Amino acid sequence: MKPIRRALLSVSDKTGLLELAKTLADHGIELIASGGTAKVLTEAGHRVTPVENLSGKGEAFQGRMKTISFEIASALLFRREDNSDVQQAAELGIEPLDLVVVNLYPFHETLKKQSPFQECIENIDIGGPTLLRAGAKNFQSVTVLSQPSQYLEFCTELTNHQGSTTLEFRQRCAAQVYTMTAFYDLAIAGYMTEQAGQVLRYGENPHQKALVLKDPFQVGLAHAKSLQGKEMSYNNYLDADFALKTLQDVQSWQGDKALPTAVVVKHNTPCGLAISETPLRALEKAWKGDEKSSFGGIIALNMKVTDEIATFFSEKFVEVILAPAFEDSAREKLKKNCRVMEVSLNFQPNPQVRTIEGGLLVQDADTWNLSQMKTVTQKVLSPEKEKLAAFAMLAVKNLKSNAIALCRQDGPEFELLTMGSGQTNRVDCIEKLIASRLKDKGIEDLSEVMLASDAFFPFPDSVQVAARLGVKHIIQPGGSVKDADVIAEADRLGVAMMFSGRRHFLH
Repeated sequence: MKPIRRALLSVSDKTGLLELAKTLADHGIELIASGGTAKVLTEAGHRVTPVENLSGKGEAFQGRMKTISFEIASALLFRREDNSDVQQAAELGIEPLDLVVVNLYPFHETLKKQSPFQECIENIDIGGPTLLRAGAKNFQSVTVLSQPSQYLEFCTELTNHQGSTTLEFRQRCAAQVYTMTAFYDLAIAGYMTEQAGQVLRYGENPHQKALVLKDPFQVGLAHAKSLQGKEMSYNNYLDADFALKTLQDVQSWQGDKALPTAVVVKHNTPCGLAISETPLRALEKAWKGDEKSSFGGIIALNMKVTDEIATFFSEKFVEVILAPAFEDSAREKLKKNCRVMEVSLNFQPNPQVRTIEGGLLVQDADTWNLSQMKTVTQKVLSPEKEKLAAFAMLAVKNLKSNAIALCRQDGPEFELLTMGSGQTNRVDCIEKLIASRLKDKGIEDLSEVMLASDAFFPFPDSVQVAARLGVKHIIQPGGSVKDADVIAEADRLGVAMMFSGRRHFLH
C-alpha cells in the first residue's frame, strides 16, 4: 500500500474531473494543478496549489511550457525506498508527488477534423507524456491516471484502502500509460512521416494510403537496401516479409553450412520452397512448386544472385528478388522494373502485431523447435525421413491455416511439392487440393513423400484420406483428445507418423 498525499492534475478532457477532485479532497489530498485545470477546480470551490509553485516558473511560450521542470519530474521519479534518493530529495527541497492525473492533447481528434498542419503540430502533447511516463516508471510509489474511465475504479480503490492504492493497481495503471503513449506517438509518427512525403504509392488497394515506419530498435525488411526497380508497394512488403521469414526458418534449421535455398511467395503464401546443392537447381525446384502462382511472385534466396540466376529470370516475371548480395553484372540482366532488395538473414524474430478495430493484438513470434519430434506409430521413420519431416514442418509453419504441405527429399535436396493453405476443412485440403495438384504434376507415387499438418488431426479421417492417396509418412503436432484413435488408424494403414509437439496456426 502507498498512501496518496499530493496529487498533480493537468487534463485537457475535464470529464469526471470535479467528481475525482471531491474524492481526493475528502481524503485530505493536496491538489496541485496547471492552467485550465486549476481554473476549473478553483471555480468549483477547491483549494488548489498552482503548478508554478513547484516548478518555480509560470506558463511560457503561449502554453507550450507548463509542467516540464526538474522539480516536478524529480518529485515523481525519486525512489521512496532508496535512502540515497530520499536524502538527495530532501537536500534539493523536493517533496514527493504520489498521484498524477493527466490526459493528453487531443491529437487524434485534430487529425480526424483534417485540421491544418500547424494546428496538428500544436496538439502534440509534450509535458503530458513526460509526467505520465515519469510516474509510471516509478509505479512502486506513484499512481498514474491517464484516462477519465479510470477515475471510478481509482476512487473505489482509494476508499477501500483508506487513502492508499495497491501495487497491483498502480502497475496496471502504469501499463495503461505506456500503451496509451505508444498509440499516441504512433499516430504522430505516421502523420509526420506522411507529411514529410515518405509514403508508399498506395496501400493494399489503390484507394488506400500507406506508409512504412522503420523500427529503430530492430533490423529487417523495413531497413533493407533497395538496389533497383520500382518502389516497394504495401503488398510487396507483406509478401517479402513472408518470404524472408520462411527463408530464415529453413536457413536456421540447416545451420552454418546451409545449402542454397529458394522461397517463392504469392499473396502471403509460400508456394515454392527448395534446398539444393546448386543455386540454380534450388531456384528451379522452388519455382516448380507452383509454376502458375510463381508468376508475379516474390523470390527470396540465401545466396548471391549471379549471372546464371539472373538469366533464369530473363523470361519470367517476378515482382521482387531478395538476396544477401547481387553481382553487378547480374543486376544489369534483370528486368529494370523488378525490385531488387539486398537483405540480411540474421535478423531476430520480432513480436507479431495485428490491428483490430480499436486496438492491436501483440504476441511473441512463432518460433520453431523440433527437439520434441517423436515417432508415435509402430512403423518408425528412418533418420533421413526424420530430416524430411523437419523440413516439411518448417514449410507448413508459414502457410495459412488450415495448412497441409507435401514435401520430398532426394539426398541432401528438399522441396515443397505442393500445399493447401487457408482452408476451413483440413480433410478437403488434403483430398481436393493436394491430390489434384499432384496429378497435374504427374506425381503418382507418394510413398516417399512427407505430409505435414500445421495443427493436430482431431479425427482419424485425415490419416485415412492421406493413406488412400498413397501417403506413407506424416508429421503433425499431436495434442488432440483423439490422438490414440489417430495413431491406431495410422498403425492399421501402415503409415509412419511423428508428432512435432508444437502447433503452428497462422491466421
